[in-house]
Amino acid sequence: MTSTVDEPIGAGGDSRPDGSFHIPQFDHARAEAAVRELLLAAGEDPDREGLRDTPARVARAYHELFAGLYTNPDEVLDKTFDEAHEELVLVRDIPVYSQCVPSKQTVNLVGGAKPARDVRIGDRFWTLVDGKVEQTEVVEVSSHQKRELVEVVTEKGRFQVTPDHPLATPQGWQEAKDVAGTYIEWTPPKKLCRQRWQPKIGYEFGYALGALCSDGTVGDHYVSLVVNDRDVAKNFAYALDQAFGTDAAIEEIERPSGHLQRQVEGFRVRVVSSYLADLVRQYVGGDAHHQRQRFPRVVMSNETTFRGFLDGCVDGDGCRMSSRRFRVITGRNVPFLDDIARVISARFTPSLTQASELYVSDDWILRHGFAQESHRTDLIESQWVKVESVRSLEASGAEPYTVHSFKCDPHPTFLINGHLTHNCEHHLLPFHGVAHIGYIPNEMGRVTGLSKLARLVDLYAKRPQVQERLTSQVADALVRRLEPRGVIVVIDAEHLCMGMRGVRKAGSTTTTSAVRGQFRSSASSRSEALSLIRGR
Repeated sequence: MTSTVDEPIGAGGDSRPDGSFHIPQFDHARAEAAVRELLLAAGEDPDREGLRDTPARVARAYHELFAGLYTNPDEVLDKTFDEAHEELVLVRDIPVYSQCVPSKQTVNLVGGAKPARDVRIGDRFWTLVDGKVEQTEVVEVSSHQKRELVEVVTEKGRFQVTPDHPLATPQGWQEAKDVAGTYIEWTPPKKLCRQRWQPKIGYEFGYALGALCSDGTVGDHYVSLVVNDRDVAKNFAYALDQAFGTDAAIEEIERPSGHLQRQVEGFRVRVVSSYLADLVRQYVGGDAHHQRQRFPRVVMSNETTFRGFLDGCVDGDGCRMSSRRFRVITGRNVPFLDDIARVISARFTPSLTQASELYVSDDWILRHGFAQESHRTDLIESQWVKVESVRSLEASGAEPYTVHSFKCDPHPTFLINGHLTHNCEHHLLPFHGVAHIGYIPNEMGRVTGLSKLARLVDLYAKRPQVQERLTSQVADALVRRLEPRGVIVVIDAEHLCMGMRGVRKAGSTTTTSAVRGQFRSSASSRSEALSLIRGR
């Protein structure tokens, strides 16, 4: 059964890459026909007295149950007020009412891939969060029978899932059976277990990038700098250690000198790390060759970082002019030098026949100031890969396929052959409970009406949904529209799928939470909000 004409379950009202929203339409005739089929499958006559109007009534009920698909949730928060309010805004007890992987299919676990049938509670999956590789723990495993699967083939691999298994696409979460011709979020499985360095913005960060941009080498699995001056090598190694937490060593080497026509002593600093190499490529636009790279705008994060960048450029391929208050950066990458000249408002005339020179005055900051920018520093490890085909697989024998569902925490997503997928909503049974929302307004004190928060929860809840995603969607909508310093969302709900089927444990409550900004970084703020939510 589906609730829309041209959108898969879970994708209705989601944003497109250009920021626009597609709002689907409910197909009453199709829904009524589906209810008639259910009655026939149950052995009933849908045309008998007493059931004749049932298909239409159930279709109207599903239209209401999935009403959240037919409104853009961002419109709920379109009215905000700058009230200069800087303290926590908390709304408690908002009512909530809302609506897998074959045994042999391998999934990406920390420590190596394994078949879905071998996954156990406590295992840790790899997943993607905002393009960054993270870990999430399996807290619940279940299995059931299906007679139909689909095989999804992308330009990077293939995998098998149930037709309704949600996959991450540019249009939002879409069912596997509907993704042919679109794209899926993917990351290289072979790089999942590598060590990840956490960049630290500051002088050393800028210096390391400046030296690499001037005369460094960035390979597939390493970064390297070879210089004649030991002090420069020591400065570069120290900068890498401080900025990325690496353990860079200095090696004495010999290298040929075209000018002297002989071998000369040199010093090499080399760090083997595909993560660091990919990170530098991200900063400089993909091509890390020092004659073709772009100016890494991440060094504009603050003045101290940019000063370190200039010093690294000069030490890597430049010099200080004697008896004058300026330095020179030399290079053949004219667009790169031109971008630096624009930042420091310096005159720059490129050479047509030899390496160009950019003169950097010591007091450029006093004359022209510094325009600080905000940039992401961690590595975006995912990309969109095209889906080449989706093929239906029917169980040919008497035995159906055994498929497995996994509930994970803190992230409800996991990777299959590097492709990002979501927990399945295979019951189509509602859950109900209460939501608690708190946020700390931004510096302008931007707030919204309290009733808008209840409306936001209602819109996201009234669609085929899982509680984990509902919690995250409400938090992300508040971040997107209010730009607060912090957001916390906690949902306590009872799932009818536990009370009506399977384990039949009525009264069991599931709690999920999502924290953003200050509530994620500050334990005291998070503790205060949770205490207020729990009424203590």
